[in-house]
Amino acid sequence: MSDNCPLPDKICSTGALIKPLIWSPCTSDAHLCETGCESLPYLLGKSAGHEMCGEIVEVGEDVKDFKVGDKVIACAVMPNWRSLEAQDGHPTSDNMYQGIDYSDRGGSFAEYYYVRDADMNLAHIPDSVTLEQAVMVPDMMCTAFNGVEELDIKYGDSVAVIGIGPVGLIAVRACVLKGAGRIFAIGSRKICFDVAKEFGATDLIDYHDENYLEDIIARNGKQVDKVIVCGGNEDTISAGLHILKRGGILVNLSTYFGEKPITIAPADFGFGYGDKTIKGIGCGGGRIFMERMVSLIENKRIDPSKIITNRFYGMDKIIDAMNLFLTHNRDFIKPVIYNKNEK
Repeated sequence: MSDNCPLPDKICSTGALIKPLIWSPCTSDAHLCETGCESLPYLLGKSAGHEMCGEIVEVGEDVKDFKVGDKVIACAVMPNWRSLEAQDGHPTSDNMYQGIDYSDRGGSFAEYYYVRDADMNLAHIPDSVTLEQAVMVPDMMCTAFNGVEELDIKYGDSVAVIGIGPVGLIAVRACVLKGAGRIFAIGSRKICFDVAKEFGATDLIDYHDENYLEDIIARNGKQVDKVIVCGGNEDTISAGLHILKRGGILVNLSTYFGEKPITIAPADFGFGYGDKTIKGIGCGGGRIFMERMVSLIENKRIDPSKIITNRFYGMDKIIDAMNLFLTHNRDFIKPVIYNKNEK
């Protein structure tokens, strides 16, 4: 949150101005605050935040599908659909704080949020979907489901989900919906294990156990078909490769901000010829993808609000919500902040 959140004098013809109704901070927001925007220095003194739903208060004359008063989900990533990267199949090459949004302002922890391409980067919130469910769409669902799509799961595949924080828990449910058979949820906190089980995990694995990797292989009777990394450190990819079969796919959704190199043990990678694929995947952006996520909620395939453990009321409580990450509180999963004093 920042006091330096300028808005244009006039929104562009395809743009929209949105008043936030609910926010949810995440680990990357907390990291920016903790490090003074060390990894993204252009954000210093600007607004953080990239998970927000709100109400449209103004639209440009060329906006076709949205109007004032609509309740909408705003993309965490703002693809430039007129870019050469988009034509080449990589519309989300910009990160979640840049895209085609108003870069002078930064993120969505602001009184008003400006989007330059409303028709492409907003999604309607149906009456049957709550704000708490909707605010899990722009990052938590769009990241987890985008990653799971890249796993190319076959019916009955065994999958290991390493790190069952918010994204990892949603990934567990996404693996179920993609047809996975045995799903290993790897974490350490009971509150997360409980949700993982509810979302469809078959095996709950505590990574504090000394031989947890060999335990997974023993339980599965072989190495797993797919691995998705949603947490851990620079050594976790190697751990995932260790339990991954020859010909398997590992998708990494974790972010590594530090200077420490990512290490891969040669044996875990099959000494370089183990036919193991590593993909680094980020949040999926755009209206169509968000609408697909909303459809899953509408049709009760997933209730992402189950990962919400803490609720705050009022914009001034954003810092309190962020502190849950900074203090490494083990009794929470995901917070939300309503932009008013009562629900």
